[in-house]
Amino acid sequence: MSEDDQSVTDQRRQIGDRFGRAADPLEQYHEDFVAIQADGVEPFEMFLDDIVRDSYRKESTVGEYERAIRHFKEFVAQQGRHPACASDTHVIEFAEFEFEQRENGKSTVKTKLQKVNKAYKYFQNENVFPHSKGYNPIDSAWVKIAWPEEVEKEYPKVTREEMREIVADITHVFKRTVILMGLKLGMRQGEIRNVQLRDIHIENAELQDHYPELGTHRRLDGRKNVIYIPPEYERSGNKSEYPRILPLDEEMRRVLTQYLLIRPDCGEPWVFLSQTHHERIRDKDGINRHWREQVRPHIDTAEYEKALTSHFGRHWFSTYWKMENPMEKEYVQYMRGDKIGDGREGDTIDEYLHAYYPDIEDRYRNEIYKLL
Repeated sequence: MSEDDQSVTDQRRQIGDRFGRAADPLEQYHEDFVAIQADGVEPFEMFLDDIVRDSYRKESTVGEYERAIRHFKEFVAQQGRHPACASDTHVIEFAEFEFEQRENGKSTVKTKLQKVNKAYKYFQNENVFPHSKGYNPIDSAWVKIAWPEEVEKEYPKVTREEMREIVADITHVFKRTVILMGLKLGMRQGEIRNVQLRDIHIENAELQDHYPELGTHRRLDGRKNVIYIPPEYERSGNKSEYPRILPLDEEMRRVLTQYLLIRPDCGEPWVFLSQTHHERIRDKDGINRHWREQVRPHIDTAEYEKALTSHFGRHWFSTYWKMENPMEKEYVQYMRGDKIGDGREGDTIDEYLHAYYPDIEDRYRNEIYKLL
C-alpha cells in the first residue's frame, strides 16, 4: 500500500472517530460468524441454497456462483477474516489477487464480484444478519479497484522452423521442459506449477522404479504415456473448470524423462520444483522468467515483448489445431480445458456436447508438431 493510500486510511479512521462511525464496520462480527460456522451454519451456503440453487438457473450458472464465492471465501479467510464480514480493503486485495495471481481479465473479476455482491445484498436484506443497508464492502470497494485497461495483446507469428531453433538453444533441462509443456500441451503456467508425479504416466522402467507414485492418479487407470490436468475444483490454482487428459508424444516424454532423472529427490509430490528451495514453484514469474530469458531474445520486434510469456505457448498450441491443422472445434476446446460448445447464452445443445480423450488421442499423437 502506498503512503497516499495509508494517508487516506488514516483520514477515514479520523472522520469515523469524530462521527462515531467505524471505518471497518463488519469487523466486530468476525468472532460471531466464526462461532455460528462452528455450529454448522455457513452464511454463503445459506445464500446459495435459498437463492441460487433453489431456482430455475442452469447447472452451469449455479456452478459459476459456487466458484466465485469459493474463491472469495478462500482468499478472505487467508487474511484472517470471516468472509461474511469482509472489509472493502479485503475486496480490493481479492481483485488484485485475481488479476495478478490467477491472471484473470477485468470482465472475469467483475463477474465474480457481482456474484459475491448478490450474497452481501442477501445478507443486508435478511433481518437475521447484522449487515446494515448503509455499508456493503463490495459496493464500497468497486470504485476503488484499479481496473486494468483490457488491451488486446498482439502475438508474433513464429514459424515451426523458428521455434525449433529457439528450443534448440535452450540447454537447461528444467527450462526446456516447462517451455515445451506450454508449447506442446497448451498448458497454463499455473497448471504446469501444479503438476504432480501421479498425474503423469511415462513408460520407462527406470522412472517407475525411482518414482513409484508416477502415473497413479485414478483418472489415468489403464492409460499409457499421458498427462492428467485436473480442474480448479480438484487442484487449487488451476484455472480450467474441466478436467482433461492429453497424450505425451515421444518428444515430450523424452524431455520429461531427462528432467525427472535429475529432479531433486526430496519427497515432494510436485513435478517441477524450485531450483533453490526444492519445493513447488510458487509464483508465475518462476516460469515466465524462463520465457523472457529463453524465448524473447529470439524475437526481434519490440511491440510483441509483453506478449512473450508462458501464455504465448497456449496461443501457439491453439492456433495450430484451429487454423494450421484444423481439428473440430469441440476437440480443441477439450484439449484446452474449455467448455464445449459455442458459448452462446441459451444455446441448450451445448449442454449435450461432450468430448473425450479417445476422441483426440490418435490424431494428436500422429499430427502434433515436432520441435526437437
